[in-house]
Order: sequence, then C-alpha cells, then structure tokens
Amino acid sequence: MTVVTQLESTYEYIRDKLTGAAVAPGTKLSRRRLAEEIGVSPALVQQALGQLESEGLVERRPQSGTYVRELSADEYANLCDVRELIEPYAAGRAATRLTAKQLSQLERICERFRELAEKVTHIETVEGRHRFMPRLVREEQDFHGIILAAAANPLVMNLTSTLRLLAQVRSNVEAGAIQRQVMIAGEHESILEALQGRRAELASERMLLHIRGSRRPLAGDEDAPPERGRS
Repeated sequence: MTVVTQLESTYEYIRDKLTGAAVAPGTKLSRRRLAEEIGVSPALVQQALGQLESEGLVERRPQSGTYVRELSADEYANLCDVRELIEPYAAGRAATRLTAKQLSQLERICERFRELAEKVTHIETVEGRHRFMPRLVREEQDFHGIILAAAANPLVMNLTSTLRLLAQVRSNVEAGAIQRQVMIAGEHESILEALQGRRAELASERMLLHIRGSRRPLAGDEDAPPERGRS
C-alpha cells in the first residue's frame, strides 16, 4: 500500500467514525489511539486530521488538542438552510441528465440502504446499532453524490459535499437517528421514483422534503450519543 493510499484509507476511517456516530461532537481525538486502532503512524493520522480540519469536521484548540467539531443549533440550522437551497436544485437538474447506469446505481443503493435500515432496527444493543451507522452513511453519501454528479455543476458538488458531512456528524448522534433510517430509506426511494420518471420539479420537491426531515429527529430514541472519550 502506498503512502497516498494509506493516507486516503486513514482519512476515510476517521471520517466514517465521525459521521457514523462512533464519536460524539466535542470529543477530543487522540492521535496515538487512532494510530494504534488503524495500524498506521501518528504522523499519518495527523495528516488525515489536517484534511478533516480543512473540511470543518474537526478543530484544533491551542495547547489542548484536536476535537470533533461541535455545531451549535444555529450553525446546524444555517447549514440546513443552505442545503435546502442547493440540493433540490441539483435533484431537478439531475432528473433530466442521469444516465441509465447512474439510475441503476441509485436503485442498488436504495435497496442496500433499506436492507441495512430494517436490519438495524432489529438489533437490541445500542452498540450493535451504532456499528451499522458508517455503512448507512456511506450509502447516503453515495446516493447524494451520484445525484450531484449528474447535476453537472462542479460548484454545487464542492459546496454540498462538506455540508452533508457536517450535517451527519451532528444529526447521527441526535435522539432518533437510528429510528429515522427507515424513514430515510423511504425518502430515497421517493426521490428515485421521481428521477426515474424524469420529473424534475417532483424530484426537487422530494429532495427538499428529505433535507427538511433531517431537522426533525425523532424523540424518545434510547440511542443516546456515545460518551465523550478521553485521550
């Protein structure tokens, strides 16, 4: 494995921990512990953390260390506002531009997501349920990524990729995040149906409803965020 490949896999591993609810916002990250966990050098972990910092997922505090970025309620609301403006537009553009191959990929993603979402609701332990989150997050990222790519607007692609990651770091540790996955599966399928019909306005409307749904995590879920670790 080359150094570049090692860096990519290290970055992806840490990113998946952050977006998959394995680490709560505000948690201090230990380079040494992450290096041991991944099986790489602390220097490589530091490089990966630097990339995550540039994307806004982590923050360095002087004479303290690196922490998972903790969005305030206002910051999260602002982030959702921007997504509600951009992603429905992208879905509308994608409806008339998606290739047959891309539609097939979206269909497979929807199938995998629903299978995972339904499976996770039958797991009894909180730890067991949270182990599925990175896989669900990757499917979610791929679903939106294909739509954004089909929209054929690089600026939109660049703007939204980091916004979605930031949103998931917060929303996936909210109460109800696990329960909401089955609802998300249905929302994805609804968006796909509009895209398959080449109905741009409907695809845009359904994407807007999907983004708005992330503002309303379900109450009463026993899946509390993981405890903040110590380095």
